[in-house]
Amino acid sequence: MPFTAVFFDFGGTLVDTPPQFDYEISLVQLHGSLLENRVSIAYEDYKKAHIEIRDRVYAKNAIREVSFGLRTCEALSRFGLTFQPADRVITEAIDAFMDPWIQARTMEKYVPSLLSSLSNDYKLGVVSNSAYSPAVRKTLERFDIARFFDVVVVSVDVGWRKPSSRIFQKALKTLEVPASESVFVGDELDHDVEGAKKVGMLTVWLNKAKATQATIKVQPDQTVHELKELPRALRALEAYGHCSE
Repeated sequence: MPFTAVFFDFGGTLVDTPPQFDYEISLVQLHGSLLENRVSIAYEDYKKAHIEIRDRVYAKNAIREVSFGLRTCEALSRFGLTFQPADRVITEAIDAFMDPWIQARTMEKYVPSLLSSLSNDYKLGVVSNSAYSPAVRKTLERFDIARFFDVVVVSVDVGWRKPSSRIFQKALKTLEVPASESVFVGDELDHDVEGAKKVGMLTVWLNKAKATQATIKVQPDQTVHELKELPRALRALEAYGHCSE
């Protein structure tokens, strides 16, 4: 079964965030940026509003994406302040929030050479859930792997999060490849594997935790435990089609 495109999930697949990363570091940076721009709100008050809005937006695995800019504007509106997502105060605050997150990301050393090799044979793409697309793109650039991708599709730019079919369809349409000739690689069964299979893509599950078959609710076409095993999985898909291991 020949195919022409390989799409990757971003966080947890191409790059990782260390489990010890402290979300509050980013919040402190955001708040500091607001103070520098003369937006004087007590940190604990802002934090409470920020967390409440974030948790509401993502309650019950919601698949509609709300931009980080809109969320920040809503938080500030609780203190009688009116801003738009494109305002400098907001964009600088978001960049301040994202910088520690970007710098904390890690990547396996072999990933660039793997992508370089794959790019000789396939079109490559990234499909990521994120409320702020520049953070995804800056991270890819930080590791010097953005150059390997023909398309980067981020949920905030589509308005829908994985596993919504719309974000996968956007990626396929942009690369002008049919789902039947595409493979999606990701670490989450519900967001990545299930979502991609719904639109007809073949799937490779990056099962880092080595979960047992008994815990799997949706069946990937291939399973790997490290991303460097991907070429073997792709060869199996091309030779045998649906042949999960």
